[in-house]
Amino acid sequence: MNIAKSSPFPISASLLFRLAWLYLLLPLFLFALWWLRLQVGIPLILLLALAMVSLWRAPSHVRLEMSAGGVLGGSLLGIAWVLLSGVGGYAFQNWDHHWRNAVFHDLIDYSWPVCYAATGRGCVQMLVYYIGYWLPAAWVGKRGGWEMANAALFLWTWVGVLLAAALVALRLRWPFWKAMFLLIFFSGMDALGVLLFPQAYPTLWPPIQHLEIWAGSLQYSSFTTALFWVFNQALPAWIGLGLLVNGDEKLPLLLLWALMFFFAPLPALGMLPFLVVQWLEAGRSARGFSWKRLLFSQLTLPNLVGFLIGMIAFSYFSVNTAAQNRAFQAIPPLLLLRFFLLEGGALWMLLGKSRLGDPRWWLVGILLLLLPFYKVGSANDFVMRASIPPLFFLMIWSGEELFRATGWRRALLVLILGIGMLTPLYEINRSIHRSLSFYLSPPKNATAQDLEPIRHLTLDVLPEDPASLVADRIRSLVNVEEDKLSRNFLANPQKAFFYRFLMREKRVW
Repeated sequence: MNIAKSSPFPISASLLFRLAWLYLLLPLFLFALWWLRLQVGIPLILLLALAMVSLWRAPSHVRLEMSAGGVLGGSLLGIAWVLLSGVGGYAFQNWDHHWRNAVFHDLIDYSWPVCYAATGRGCVQMLVYYIGYWLPAAWVGKRGGWEMANAALFLWTWVGVLLAAALVALRLRWPFWKAMFLLIFFSGMDALGVLLFPQAYPTLWPPIQHLEIWAGSLQYSSFTTALFWVFNQALPAWIGLGLLVNGDEKLPLLLLWALMFFFAPLPALGMLPFLVVQWLEAGRSARGFSWKRLLFSQLTLPNLVGFLIGMIAFSYFSVNTAAQNRAFQAIPPLLLLRFFLLEGGALWMLLGKSRLGDPRWWLVGILLLLLPFYKVGSANDFVMRASIPPLFFLMIWSGEELFRATGWRRALLVLILGIGMLTPLYEINRSIHRSLSFYLSPPKNATAQDLEPIRHLTLDVLPEDPASLVADRIRSLVNVEEDKLSRNFLANPQKAFFYRFLMREKRVW
């Protein structure tokens, strides 16, 4: 699987896999140590260490060949991408960062596990959210403060982006910088949706608008949009999917899914059907299908640890009542059809000629068609986040088809991908515009930190506040009064299994 034999920097796939697993497992060590009772956390830490040793020993003869220029170019692209995402607070932050900064503040300022109110019987209001992504940077922040924590979060995100792009490059046999470029600019044809179905917002001019919402609450986010808005869910999902598309029958699927569920439950649900397909394929051999081979293929120590992680994560998230609000919703057929076609369906059909024999191709189409009908919580987050796995597969197949297709099929593929590039370009351009406006002409009025904190998780501030680069008006969830959206983050845990049997004793600072 060499990309170019003359490339001077061959990197073993084994090393890349080890780094990816370590990236996903490190937050679990922190969670086990500070969220769980010692009699639960210490054995889990030991098992995590044994699983890591097992994964570390897994050999691979595949090598990713990279040139110095490709590594440098891809790394610089990654730095620019993360910088413009707003992670770290060095460039413009979208309004969704209000909530993420509040979670990050509380992970730094409160002892772990985070509890906001207590009585003589213990914690009665605690943070219940997919917090895993922030834990390493928050641990740094507890020792170095807010600025140091943001620097650590920026570095952690950049490393994650490099790992995700390297896994894409390994699968596609592409130079590293090309894989990074594909990850940044792959998207559905939102611009065409805006053009064909005009409304008050978004429009194609000025080129700094959020094109993703052309279909209202339905959205399959580009990878740039995902990084700029929900980096804590997107990056672990990309790395997990990168391991999946490069994995063989020995890949510990249950451990992989449990880690995805811990970091990002909604993308993990979208990933589950693909894991099942990969597991079923493990039962095949030259002699045919074997149920015995299938059943024993995943009986490994890492998967045992994955089962425990999944049970603990499920018990933790079940404390949150917002996740229990699930329902099917009606979608007008015409809206569904145009949303499906422009947000991946047309590309999926174009790629079908070379993918008809792959059950994953069928899964992608089914998921893209059915995901809009299901709703979890108070918004359509399920549609936006559970779609990350099928979109990732579309991106990988598009990369493979670019150099395999010929004639009109290749021309149409380039056209679809080219139109899709406008969505991330608009996101990037908005960040550049807002950041330059702030730095070149600093506002004289109060910054976001000087204003009174928000007490309701509603859009009480402008989506793009010119008074500050950072979206930090909530500051802490302790300031928030109970409402529909606060249930996404806060819960009374006292009757929950996690609180009664797994969580360590908690006192309020």
